[in-house]
Amino acid sequence: MLIPHSSLPRHAMPDAPSDANLSAMPIPSFTRAQLVAGAPGPETALTIGVLDGVHRGHQALLARLRDEARKRALAPGVVTLHPHPITVLRPEIAPSYLTSLEDRMELLRQAGADWVIPLTFTGEVSEISAEELATAFFETLRMRLMVLGPDASFGRGAPKDTPERMRALGAELGFEVVQIEPLMHDHERYSSTAVRKALAAGEMERVTALLGRNYTIGGPVVRGFERGRTIGFPTANISVAADRALPGIGVYATRAHVTGRTFAGATNIGKRPTFDAGHISVETYLLDFEGDIYGERMDLEVLHRIRAERTFSGIDELKAQIALDVAAARELLK
Repeated sequence: MLIPHSSLPRHAMPDAPSDANLSAMPIPSFTRAQLVAGAPGPETALTIGVLDGVHRGHQALLARLRDEARKRALAPGVVTLHPHPITVLRPEIAPSYLTSLEDRMELLRQAGADWVIPLTFTGEVSEISAEELATAFFETLRMRLMVLGPDASFGRGAPKDTPERMRALGAELGFEVVQIEPLMHDHERYSSTAVRKALAAGEMERVTALLGRNYTIGGPVVRGFERGRTIGFPTANISVAADRALPGIGVYATRAHVTGRTFAGATNIGKRPTFDAGHISVETYLLDFEGDIYGERMDLEVLHRIRAERTFSGIDELKAQIALDVAAARELLK
């Protein structure tokens, strides 16, 4: 399986094949076509991975990639896999995405990549050996340097000795391999898993520390039940992609960006138990706002958790609590 940076739990990985079988799987034509179409032209330095979230560990990897590339006059870039390999191979345990593919590619460019190629991951691609894939990079992308993360393992079987295999192949073909050391935060390694864990717990300050930026979710403003309007707190409901990771259920202080303007907000992420809604919704009361923004895209920076979601005895109790939430959001966002 082609699984970069230990994306798949070890217990879920099949045994790596013997060396005799490593080159048995040719590169699928659609994979080679994607590489050829995205090839930047100059000789390149690259890293490969899902890199979901582009957290500070990924940013350190990209910074090292950029620096090493400059020393060698190479064009630094990323081959990012999409969908996530686990989504294809073990869909029952597939993680939610911290970033959309488009946002991920933009963040990778901001972090130092001159070029980014999204490589479609399929069951067929999972059977490509690390050697076959690296050879394809060497041939189509003119790769002369591969920079690997601290736990790098990719190719069929996700072998733990991927860095050693790449060094051996590089010596044969003519490319270098550099591997970076782990980057830690509060005695924990930066990882997309750590970000998802903090996000699910509503620990937004920790999420921000791990990402190096505020966590943002977005989507078009859609019509909801409009109950907020009837109680004096009209909300903007956004439709978020079903595979996007959301903060844990609760009320949050947020900063909303819509129609070129920015507003403070109090956002409820949850099931609205007082009204027996049942499904997860993301609805925001925008402070000091009047107008109609249905159909507009709204992006929410989720900054601080105010409280857990709970059921209220009636509308009056709910209105009183929303007023407190709005006051708390206003104070937190000063």
